Amino acid sequence: MGEKICWEMIEIKGEKTKEKCLIKVCELYPVYRKLICSIFDKKEYKFTKTQQLIVMTLWLYKTLSLSELSEKICTSNEQATRAVGQLVKQGCVTRTKNESNRRSIEISLTQKAIDAILEAQSKAAERIPESLDRISEEDAATILDCLNKIGDIVIKLNVSPKR
Repeated sequence: MGEKICWEMIEIKGEKTKEKCLIKVCELYPVYRKLICSIFDKKEYKFTKTQQLIVMTLWLYKTLSLSELSEKICTSNEQATRAVGQLVKQGCVTRTKNESNRRSIEISLTQKAIDAILEAQSKAAERIPESLDRISEEDAATILDCLNKIGDIVIKLNVSPKR
């Protein structure tokens, strides 16, 4: 109960709305990351944080080359290669040679991983209502609407122009 969250933004002289957005995203990152990490129960899914990030990134983008994946999750090719190799062994992702560029490997989720994500989402939906009981349906709808809008904007910013 001793938790106190500071919602005040650091005031920067001449701060613009875009700068405030960036600061707010940075402030919320630890809370958001904890929420996401808690969706995948470590005992049940046995995903490391890097593997979680890979699985959820592939959920969003469907298929990526290893270098695109590394870029999307902000990690080295070596670390991504290691994590992808573990996920291949677990039967969660596949590596396929790109038909137009034989040196490029395309990474995508298997049905096993898709099922794990859907199951994790379902279980999370069962657990989350306990902490959200205090929020009215109207406030929940507002949050959902805002998250959808924010997601659309952020995804547009992070989509590679090549596709």
